[in-house]
Amino acid sequence: MNIWVIAVLSLLATSILAQEITVWAEKFPPYGYEDETGKIVGISTEIVQYIIKDTGLKAGNWEIAPWNRAFKMTQRIPNSVLYTVVRKPNREDMFHWIGPISDRNQYIYKLRSRKDIVVNSIDDAKKYNLGAVMGTAITDLLITEGLKPREVYNHDETVKLLLHGRLDLIVHLDYSLAYIAKGLGVEFSTFEPVLLVDGSKKYYIVINKNSSPSIIEKFQASFKKLVHSGGLSEIQQKYLQ
Repeated sequence: MNIWVIAVLSLLATSILAQEITVWAEKFPPYGYEDETGKIVGISTEIVQYIIKDTGLKAGNWEIAPWNRAFKMTQRIPNSVLYTVVRKPNREDMFHWIGPISDRNQYIYKLRSRKDIVVNSIDDAKKYNLGAVMGTAITDLLITEGLKPREVYNHDETVKLLLHGRLDLIVHLDYSLAYIAKGLGVEFSTFEPVLLVDGSKKYYIVINKNSSPSIIEKFQASFKKLVHSGGLSEIQQKYLQ
């Protein structure tokens, strides 16, 4: 039997028998990432941690994985939770949606030193080597617009490739890029936004469509409690200052 099938069946059995949730995330600071001790932290992480503590639910497994894997596993396994997810029409019926947890402004960036690169439109961007994360909503949008981005596994990799001159442009969330730059010891001013690609959507937490109704209800009620208490704003400001 395929090793992935075995893994899915094992997690499925655990989730059903114990009524635990399985939590998935991609490496996407400041929303979800591992700190220097290996602990999973971030805005979305703390929101989910609050909900679990508030509701008495248990997380049987909590893992950071490449986006495509995390997305597919959440689709397959009941009582699975995934953050941080863009809500768009073709995903609407795939999950239960909790949020929104954050705004989302995606820009195309270049190195400020690259005066030879001029981008005032999507068509201009087609002239250059642009990097984006595989399987994400913004990458899908770029492809729809006729671009052919170099697709990589995580956001850190796009930034490193840009800094090393192996990409001309990257597409990135504004404060995520600032967070990654800080971690790499690079000034955020090293990067220059040249085009806002999409600022119309927001980020959410999602839960597998076939999950226990009680888990869905608990997540929804607890998130509303967090928002109304001011706790959501406190978590956001902790990471975005």
